[in-house]
Amino acid sequence: MARKLTDVERMNLDFLREALCRVLEPSQKNKAASAASALVRVRGGVVTDEDISGIVARFGESAQALGAAMRSEALDPVEGQEGVYTLRVPAQAESAAEKPQEDAGAAGVEADGGPAAEAPESAEVAPAGEDADAPAAPAPEKRAPRRHARRRAAPAEASEAAPAAPVAPVAGDAAPAAGEESAGEPALDKAPEPSESAERPDPAKRAERPGRPERGGRASAPRTQRGRLRRMGKGGNPRPMQLSEVPYVRRGGPAETEVRAKILELDQRFWMNGWLLSHPGAYTLFERRLTAINDALVNGALPGDITRRQLAYQMGGDEKFFEYGSDGHKLLRAMGMEDIIRHRPMPKPDLLYHAPRRRKHMRVLVTENLDPWLDVHDLMYEEGRTTVLGERIHAVVLGGGTPILEHNRLALLLDTLGADSVEVLYWGDIDRAGIDIMVRLRDVLGDHYPFAPFAPAYQLMIDKALERYPDPADNEQTCQVNLGMPDMSLICDGLTEEAAAYARSVVEGCRLIPQEILTRRDL
Repeated sequence: MARKLTDVERMNLDFLREALCRVLEPSQKNKAASAASALVRVRGGVVTDEDISGIVARFGESAQALGAAMRSEALDPVEGQEGVYTLRVPAQAESAAEKPQEDAGAAGVEADGGPAAEAPESAEVAPAGEDADAPAAPAPEKRAPRRHARRRAAPAEASEAAPAAPVAPVAGDAAPAAGEESAGEPALDKAPEPSESAERPDPAKRAERPGRPERGGRASAPRTQRGRLRRMGKGGNPRPMQLSEVPYVRRGGPAETEVRAKILELDQRFWMNGWLLSHPGAYTLFERRLTAINDALVNGALPGDITRRQLAYQMGGDEKFFEYGSDGHKLLRAMGMEDIIRHRPMPKPDLLYHAPRRRKHMRVLVTENLDPWLDVHDLMYEEGRTTVLGERIHAVVLGGGTPILEHNRLALLLDTLGADSVEVLYWGDIDRAGIDIMVRLRDVLGDHYPFAPFAPAYQLMIDKALERYPDPADNEQTCQVNLGMPDMSLICDGLTEEAAAYARSVVEGCRLIPQEILTRRDL
């Protein structure tokens, strides 16, 4: 696990990241933070060519560009040493980093230039003239970071105790001058005495504070592990960034300003609703694809006769980029361009149909069952027929019962035919279920496609049933008692009065006249 950065190192990291972002390409700027973090973690602050090679090796194709950016913007060469560099960080950060070392050296030397007192036993013996029962001065604590200096200040009694070994000042505090410190007076006495309320809290009470685990605790470990697992893909490799992870940026810095300038160079339909400008990371993430779509729109070369997957592959080399629910589909919807990207509609693969050729005006026959579909298909395919029972038919579709009503299957198929107008004819069984499917399909298609029953076939079915069963009650019994009586007006409008009455009697009695009563010879 990488060590935790200090405040100075974090300041240096931010400075180096901004410096790298100024020269890197937009597609490489997401690697600037990782490269800057690796630079500030190099021990001693001295970076060699070998260190640079190790840092950029994991960035693949971007390694050369990152190495050049580091040498030009983040590193200064050391004179007289080839291949050795120092970090190019602000002077304020350098002085803050060097001051603890200088202060530590100054604290270890007496005012007269001699070595500091090292015997810890001297700190336990009270000097002459003091009460022997006075509490002994505590041993000097380990120097803490500056942000904990006030919390770790010694109690007031310690400043009144016997002189002890000099205590190294806290990082960032100025070291006292040699002439300002008396021979027997420690530097700690010169600091303002803390009040009683500033005494160090009891460790047990500090551990009881909610949300403040004791040092060395693992309260945040599960959360860190969960975040790490979300960022990792299969095999432990970092997964690519998703569109849902792109942050909203209200203003941003120089990097975001540069990306927004590139966005404004695109067709205005990309940024008209403002979403892409407020999410510049989406442009960086999908720059190649957005540029390809923009070029096609500007040149008027965006095809409309290829499928969604074919279009996606031409735009960016990923055939699934525009699939429903994918990042590409979500990106187009967020930018308000979902309807601009046109492509050839795709029918459901489980819908069986036959359309010999494209026509300007088409009549499509939908059959409920497979056997009549095969008969019509063979007539059109083998004999080249375009009329069935005196009606002109240009395509035949197998409905399969209720599946034709699901997921807008038929409408998607009709869109692929490329006709200016399409009329739908339906042919199914004469029973409660068959009539109900026909009525529901009419409602599903609505006003988009003219709809009517295939009246000649229904009339011929009833004529044959009358010859075989003059009494409607003699027809095949069904188990459709649980189905309500459907609206018979749709089918009866195209029948003779006798045939309409016969059909009503069959349906009311839960009887059936199947499509299979007709054969290919009857058509």
